Amino acid sequence: MKRQRLFARRTSKVLAISRAAMALVFLLALYFDPSAAATTNAAAYQLLACYLLGACAMIVIAWTNWWWDFRLAPAAHAIDTLAFVMAVYFSEASKADFSSPFMALTAFLLISATLRWGWHAVAWTAIALVVLNGVIGASLFLLDLPIDPYRYPRRLMYLGVLSLMMVWLGGEQRGPRSAPMPRTPGTPGERRNAILTDTLAFARATLQARGAAIAVPHGEEPWTELLRDTGYAVIVDRLGPDALDGSFGEPDRAALIDCRRGRRIVSRPRSYPLALAGPVNAPLAAYCGAEVAMIVTFETAAGPGQLLIWGIHDMSIDDLPLVEMIGHHLSTELDREDLAELAQAASAAALRDSLARDLHDSVAQFLAGTLFRIEALSRWIREGHDPTREIENLKSALRREQGELRAMIQRLRRGEEGDRRTDLVEELDTLLAEMSQHWHIAVRLDAEARPLPVSIGLAHELRQVVREAVANAARHGSCTEVRVTLGNERGRGLRLRIADDGSGFGARQGLLRPRSISERVEALGGTLAICHNGPGALLDITLPNRIA
Repeated sequence: MKRQRLFARRTSKVLAISRAAMALVFLLALYFDPSAAATTNAAAYQLLACYLLGACAMIVIAWTNWWWDFRLAPAAHAIDTLAFVMAVYFSEASKADFSSPFMALTAFLLISATLRWGWHAVAWTAIALVVLNGVIGASLFLLDLPIDPYRYPRRLMYLGVLSLMMVWLGGEQRGPRSAPMPRTPGTPGERRNAILTDTLAFARATLQARGAAIAVPHGEEPWTELLRDTGYAVIVDRLGPDALDGSFGEPDRAALIDCRRGRRIVSRPRSYPLALAGPVNAPLAAYCGAEVAMIVTFETAAGPGQLLIWGIHDMSIDDLPLVEMIGHHLSTELDREDLAELAQAASAAALRDSLARDLHDSVAQFLAGTLFRIEALSRWIREGHDPTREIENLKSALRREQGELRAMIQRLRRGEEGDRRTDLVEELDTLLAEMSQHWHIAVRLDAEARPLPVSIGLAHELRQVVREAVANAARHGSCTEVRVTLGNERGRGLRLRIADDGSGFGARQGLLRPRSISERVEALGGTLAICHNGPGALLDITLPNRIA
């Protein structure tokens, strides 16, 4: 595994080895090529030897110190450019096209700029190489030194074409290194802890780190939830508001930090990372005891969080885009979980409200009516009348209500079959006959059109509205008759009017609206108007055409 990762995402190592190899080849080419050796003096060998030693030193730095490798990169690039000038001067003997390191050094400089800084650096490097090449060629020509006027412009054209290709490559093809993020299985809204533990395991395994930690806000309280993965188990702690005293930093920005030496390299949007020296404000790293680590701050709906990865065997700025991607993935997944939890809570609240309305409008009202009938039956028995018929009627009503309750349970288990339709007039005819017998009042239905097909869900809601309105009129209005009018008015939608001859509403009661009926009508997108009926009360309900 370590052999596979020897050069994985390690631009500095590849460039350092390539630089040393080309320096060695350049030196040996000048020494063994007779045509080149004829124009080469001792100073050239000394300069090339120094360049080779410097290239070897850069290998050591690239392998051991990410801070100085980053800080010395511009200086190394400038020295490589000077090596290009040396290649032009010392290899311009005739017939030296294939022994000259001109093209190799050109490609190395452009590729180096591409890998380190992107297309902007490639463009500036190409301009510098073209200008330097032209200046050196003109100087050699003016000094009457050996130069082939045909080969030299050809090289210049090669340089221009290669530069254009590398500028395009740096601008179009360069992007953040990525790895496939884990997809946490499970039900959305119930995967929060699994997402955090999977991300920790992925970050630690991908970067071959000893440990990783995530700090995220915990609920609505000012607590921080801290998860640490050291390879053996995930430890979960809940920290107080003062445990991580300090700022998490700018969101979506990854950094390499060295808390003991006061060094950090911070990524920047659409720009090269920035090296900063000075005290490192990293409370999570201090809490976990990590002096050298990679860290990224991410933003969630609940507040900022932070991912810390320490004990990385071979840390490099090449890992900054990967760590940023992990932080972005974590932010997105946690926000999705929060949205799913909110949706589940809203769905559960809506279900509770719907169930409460159904129980109130059916079971509760039926039990109140049953109590009313039992009291009347008790008086009937005391007066010496035969209670058999009333008891049979009461048993039949209980069976019907039991059937309604079972149907409600089935709807909760299976959900409404929204594509099925039923005749609303027939449904209300059956219901009003039961209500008339149950409350011992006259109930009449006037329907403008028969049949009136509507969805199963709408029929259920309107049955509950009528059931609640009739029960209220009988219990609180002491009415003797209720008249229900049903019509489908063109342009206005479905209209339902429920009028009774009871006591109506008092001055203060007129300000109150039946809660269950109001909630049902509002949920259906309709309007409810309540007014005096002289005597009694009138409920005027209008529903839009789209729900019928």
